Amino acid sequence: MKNNKFDMEWRSGLFHTGTALRWLLYGCLMLLISRPAMAEQQGPVEMLQSMTAALEDVVKNDPDIIYDEKRLRVVAHEVVMPHIDIRTMSRWVLGKNWRKATPEQREAFVVEFRELLLGTYLRQVKTYEGEIARFLPLRGQQREGQAVVNAEIVQPNGPIVHASFRLHHLQAEWMIFDVSVEGISLVATHRSSFNTEIRNSGIDKLITRLRELNERNIEDSSGVVVKAKAG
Repeated sequence: MKNNKFDMEWRSGLFHTGTALRWLLYGCLMLLISRPAMAEQQGPVEMLQSMTAALEDVVKNDPDIIYDEKRLRVVAHEVVMPHIDIRTMSRWVLGKNWRKATPEQREAFVVEFRELLLGTYLRQVKTYEGEIARFLPLRGQQREGQAVVNAEIVQPNGPIVHASFRLHHLQAEWMIFDVSVEGISLVATHRSSFNTEIRNSGIDKLITRLRELNERNIEDSSGVVVKAKAG
C-alpha cells in the first residue's frame, strides 16, 4: 500500500506538468531535424521559440518519430536533456536533504530523477493531438541571469493551458530548472513527496524506489535503455 501511495504521488506531480514538459521533447526534435544548431546569444524566449518553431515540418517529414520510443529516447538523451539543468532541479527537489547526502547519493539520485523525467517525456509525447505552444514576451524586471517565460498551450479540443518555464543562464546557455502548469510546480510537487519518503525511510530507500519505478516503466519498452551520467 505504501509503495502504491508513493507511485500515485509522483505520478500526480508529473501528470500536472506533463503537457508543458512534452513540449521540450517536441521542440528538441524539431531542433535536431530542422535546425542543426540554434543561433548563439539567444534570449530565453527565443531559445524556447526556436525549439518549437518547426513542429509542422517535422511531423510532416517524419510523423512516425513521435511513436518510436527507441528513437525518441536517443534523441532525448542527446538533445532534450542538455537543455535541462537536472542537477539544480535535483538540489531544489531534495532541499536540505541534498546538503546531507553524500556525493554518491547525490549522483545516484540525479541519475534516477533524470530517468524519471525522461520517461515522462516519452509517455507524454505519444498523446500529441495538435497542441500549439505560444511563448509570451518577458514581463517585468527579471533577475540577472534568470528568467521566467510564460506560455499558453492551445489545445484543439480543450481550454488553454498556462505554463511557465524557469531558466537561468549557465555556461553561455539558458537552462530550464523548473516547469509549472496552472501554478503547479514540478520541483515543489516532488519536493513534498520525496522529502516525506526520506523522512520515513531515508534517502537510500528513495533512490532504490525510484530505480525500481524506472525499471518497471521501461520493462515493456522495445527501446534500448541508456542512463546518462549526471552532468
